[in-house]
Amino acid sequence: MKELIINKNKLRDTATIPELGMLAYRIFPDTNRINIQLLMGEQEEATIICQDGEVFTLRDQMIRLVVK
Repeated sequence: MKELIINKNKLRDTATIPELGMLAYRIFPDTNRINIQLLMGEQEEATIICQDGEVFTLRDQMIRLVVK
């Protein structure tokens, strides 16, 4: 399972998952949600609860959110 590590103090940032490429995320503190968008190839996005250990899928890859 892949991991996406985010910094909860940065409301907007980018990250890279080698198998998927670069992605951008935006945290919405008022709803405790995070929107994650793949920036490579065909764009795809997911909005999930911003909670450590939350699991979601992008391009058929299971990804676990790690909040630091």
